[in-house]
Amino acid sequence: MPLQKRISIITGNLGSGKTEIAINLALSMAHQGKKTYLVDLDIINPYFRTRLVRDKLEEMGLNVLTPIGDLSFADLPALSPAIKGVIENRQHTGIFDVGGDDVGAVALGRYRDLLAHEDFSMIFVANTCRPFTGDTEGIIKYLSSIEKASGLKAGGLVCNTNLGMETSPETVLEGYRTVSSVAEQTGIPVLFTVVKRDIYSNVKELFGDKSLIFPIDTYMEPPWKRK
Repeated sequence: MPLQKRISIITGNLGSGKTEIAINLALSMAHQGKKTYLVDLDIINPYFRTRLVRDKLEEMGLNVLTPIGDLSFADLPALSPAIKGVIENRQHTGIFDVGGDDVGAVALGRYRDLLAHEDFSMIFVANTCRPFTGDTEGIIKYLSSIEKASGLKAGGLVCNTNLGMETSPETVLEGYRTVSSVAEQTGIPVLFTVVKRDIYSNVKELFGDKSLIFPIDTYMEPPWKRK
């Protein structure tokens, strides 16, 4: 399991894939028998929020915390007071899905003082095939803006380089090299590399022991695919 902290805060720019990763990480923890909460703090992207598949995830054993009722689709939803309980109860494991830019990270900032006393890590997800995070400089700039907005320091990097269905193992490896360069310049370690399950074996063979590979399944769908 790639997570070492009780609370993991998943951040990244729009299109980084952070919501899908947050879901898969939370399910992995829940399947280990841990009382796991997936906390939706994404106030940026209305199309890829965990609250859209809340019922499905809860059927799979997750506890999902989202804004309630009509507030679920507000641009600035009221945040559930139950989130404080997840942070403070050390018998709980929390995976936080945070909005995809520095504005989204502001929602996290209100919990900064609480988090300071707990076992947590803020993790930045980078897809080098997306705008603004295509190179080392862009990733560092974006990461810095999220750190500034949230008042928290990143503790880990995740490579999620992909081109959707067109992703090849070589695409992933090229992205990993860029994210590794960020790690060298910032001192923030690369925790793992994410791939869709159908190319996991090929990527693992290409990577060797370069990085821990975390295979994921898809739970979110774009609006044009929803019934």
